Amino acid sequence: MNSSASLADVADVMRRNGAETLVLKMLANNDNSKQQIYLGSDFEILRNIPTGDIYEDGYSEKKGAIFKARIPLSWVDLDGNIEAADGAQLILYPKYPEVRLSGFVRGCRLAPGHLMQPPTRDERQHRLATNQSRCLVLGIRQDRVLAYVSSWNSDLSQEATHRIESGESGLFTSVFYEYSEGRSPISSRTKLIQRLTEIHQMGFIESCRLDKTGSRIPYVAQNSAGLTLESFFGITPNGRSEPDFMDWELKAHSSSVVTLMTPEPDTGSYLEGLATFLGTYATSRTEQRINFASIHRMNEFNAKSSLTMRLTGFDHARKEITDPKGGMMLLDQAGNVAAGWSFQKLLNHWKRKHTNTCYVSYQKEMREVPYFAYGPEVRLCTGAGIKNYLTALSDSVIYYDPGINMKLNDGRWNSKKRNQFRIKWKDVSSIYDKTDEVILS
Repeated sequence: MNSSASLADVADVMRRNGAETLVLKMLANNDNSKQQIYLGSDFEILRNIPTGDIYEDGYSEKKGAIFKARIPLSWVDLDGNIEAADGAQLILYPKYPEVRLSGFVRGCRLAPGHLMQPPTRDERQHRLATNQSRCLVLGIRQDRVLAYVSSWNSDLSQEATHRIESGESGLFTSVFYEYSEGRSPISSRTKLIQRLTEIHQMGFIESCRLDKTGSRIPYVAQNSAGLTLESFFGITPNGRSEPDFMDWELKAHSSSVVTLMTPEPDTGSYLEGLATFLGTYATSRTEQRINFASIHRMNEFNAKSSLTMRLTGFDHARKEITDPKGGMMLLDQAGNVAAGWSFQKLLNHWKRKHTNTCYVSYQKEMREVPYFAYGPEVRLCTGAGIKNYLTALSDSVIYYDPGINMKLNDGRWNSKKRNQFRIKWKDVSSIYDKTDEVILS
């Protein structure tokens, strides 16, 4: 490692290799190949870097439930060389909670193994006494994370320390700071409010959406309000779970209930086929239609479906996952799983949504077709921690409100699946760490 390298030098290499965002973390003595690199206590890093799917990896009496996810990490040097660290992975400990990076030097010749060795007692005391540090720089692409570590007490380490302490680099997640050259960029929050203000000032807008080419076309359906709003952010309708605008998810809001997510179950007889599931657990039926549409709340027997929703493997008092193989389950009276969402399913869906959520109020006016006016009330919510989320499920603050059916049409049964998890508007703030009310001008 070049002790005279600057952040600009590293940034240049990373940007030439596709990095869109650069972030910094000053490494502590405990950030090493044995004790792993601490990436934060709130799991937010999972939402800001590419990873593989989260999977459960057992339980420890000391550390509690353990989950892991592969991370496509490559080390870079100042000559532009890149080598993948194929063993790199994130380890998630919901008990604390915290996330750590491990396996980041194994089998990678370009990895700075000599800088990531656990310190001896004398080295630890000397570095603490002389205030020495290293800086981890990550360059984030859509498909990969590029990494570089400065040597102890290098120019780059001192430059990064100054940037962080002076406020020149703003907080990215709980332990990372964003690096940008020159004038600080306009924050995504500011850009979001600017655009929402423009849309608010347009008054009533005819219901529409974008087609696959990005052209605005007339559209009338139950989700018209949301798609009309998204169309003015240039968002094409899709089934992805990623945020809508920069790092914000947009939700048009006008009622007393909010739909948080619609994940498909990953366990239970539901997976054997919808006809089989509805044949046993339908909440109502006619000759032409079979429904599974009734609110299910935690630990309450639903007389229509004969199912009870339970959060298995979760200690409500400690707000802790005690069995990583558990999850949110719909159980029949014999204890069979009709449909279930494992913790790893919930974690994977959670990491892709609700990083920052913007709830935009709207009014509807019926002419020949619906028209919508957005604002002026906007609610900005950040920090939907996984403990908040699981606790809200356990308390039935978040409840299951499915809209599933099969209809007979021209001799063929057509199915519709919509597994909705919803929350009352008055309870929305309970699942976030911070909520701000904004009035658009």
